[in-house]
Amino acid sequence: MLALAAVTLAGCQNLGGATTPEGSTTTEEASVSGSADEAAAREQQPRVREILQDLWDQFDLEDKPPLEDKPGEGTIRACTLDAKSDISAWAEGTQLRVSEEADPELEAEQAQLVRDWLDANGWERLDNPAPDSSPVTYHRNDQGFTVTVAPQLDARVNLDVESPCFDGQGQRVR
Repeated sequence: MLALAAVTLAGCQNLGGATTPEGSTTTEEASVSGSADEAAAREQQPRVREILQDLWDQFDLEDKPPLEDKPGEGTIRACTLDAKSDISAWAEGTQLRVSEEADPELEAEQAQLVRDWLDANGWERLDNPAPDSSPVTYHRNDQGFTVTVAPQLDARVNLDVESPCFDGQGQRVR
């Protein structure tokens, strides 16, 4: 819930993306019919998936399913609150249930493994607009990709990866 609020605060909104039955989003058909900002954002799907896989690999649970078994839903996100603006990013997310019962300690431990990897790999921690007690963290790398790590306090950890934003000419704007 907090992650959703943060995305809303950041001005991102889903613009829709074509998904395959496996849950991954197609890029070819959409980039032909979409605008330049959406096409450039869709081209980021492989890198977003790679980052998501790196994050998934940090979870240390015996019965963790492969990421392929947890298909996220990829989508185009608007990078501004202005619905007429052509500035878009590509985003995908997934979640891992760390136990059958609520286990805040295990959940926090697994989320921290992801945060430690992000810190060790040069990802900058961003200010959290939520109250200090919020377990959600935001991170950005030097290429403009952002990650949200959001423990849900019900035995789940959500991961969200978003590409940089692209303008109507397909140029990276942030």
